[in-house]
Amino acid sequence: MNERAMISEGMAAAKGMLDHPAWVRWGAHLGFWLVYFVVRTAAAAADPPKDMSEFPYLANRILVVASYFVLTGLLFATVAGLRADRSHWVRNVALVIGAIALAPITQWCEELGPLVLMSLRPEAYPFVTYLFQFGWALPLWGLTQALLGYHFESIAQARAVVRAQALAYDAQLKMLHYQINPHFLFNTLNAISTLVLENRNAQAERMLLGLSGFLRYSLDRQPTELSVLSAELEAQKRYLEIEQTRFGDKLQVRLDIEAGLEGARLPSLILQPILENAIKYAITPRAEGGWIAIKARRDGELLRIVIEDDGPGLERPGFERVGAERTGASGRRGGVGLANARERLELIYGARAALVASNREPNGCRVEIHLPLEVRSAGRTAASAVS
Repeated sequence: MNERAMISEGMAAAKGMLDHPAWVRWGAHLGFWLVYFVVRTAAAAADPPKDMSEFPYLANRILVVASYFVLTGLLFATVAGLRADRSHWVRNVALVIGAIALAPITQWCEELGPLVLMSLRPEAYPFVTYLFQFGWALPLWGLTQALLGYHFESIAQARAVVRAQALAYDAQLKMLHYQINPHFLFNTLNAISTLVLENRNAQAERMLLGLSGFLRYSLDRQPTELSVLSAELEAQKRYLEIEQTRFGDKLQVRLDIEAGLEGARLPSLILQPILENAIKYAITPRAEGGWIAIKARRDGELLRIVIEDDGPGLERPGFERVGAERTGASGRRGGVGLANARERLELIYGARAALVASNREPNGCRVEIHLPLEVRSAGRTAASAVS
């Protein structure tokens, strides 16, 4: 089984566990109190009261356990939601503490049963006695639901990891497909052969080394791997050098990287689809060409990377949702690469990262990536895929 099939199978398995969390947790709620009813009935049968014929013990037991079921059900719906999809360690703790807090009410329900059924008011007994005799089920119920909540939360995180791996893998395949695209390779190799025919062998050699280096970097990246900014920029510089061979003076590249950010970590190949879009829409359709600028800045606890071009920009001003279709001079539309990059960021960093595309003034497009600033020494680092 290949890697992509394994990732897809993992996603399907994780998704199956998460399809119906409400059924599992509400089913556990019902099952818990049914078991509790059976336990209480068995305990009563082991030591039956002497006056069983005079009082409807079974009806009383049903009424009391029903009150437990309703009260804890209201607590569960409040904390976890009717769909049982709100889970967090605070909510899990709240289920346990909230269940214990219901004990005075459930004790009152124990005393209310005889009053409703036979107009009898039994003698009250101490709260501690009630907890050990009947109320022990409340914290046990809370703990059961808390563990189920933690279980589904863990599965959700595992599914996010698997999904991030699949998206990263697809992004890598898309980029590699672009690199082995016959048209791209033809233009690149044709430019190199032209340099050789013109006896510009040193330039041809540099271009071959740049092409092989970029392909090696692409093939060597793992889907969940975090790279460092210096390595990512070096790979993209090689890619842009290849494109500069194709376009010559039509393509101008500007780099403006703040000192000290060389070791900042970011998802590998995250810049590739953005630069590819810039080449496709800002450079290729225009006879006069244009420029592409890459900037990186420290913004407090954030790493801010900006990629700009002077092309036609987005389809209409203010249309800045990543993944929205973008129109160039050719009228063709794109945006799949940007949507993929944005979703990768969301899955890896959650709300701590963002990717926003907008128009520049007077013309052009700006794509900004905001990441948590994590500076490490240069080298390869495995990504955790979820925050």
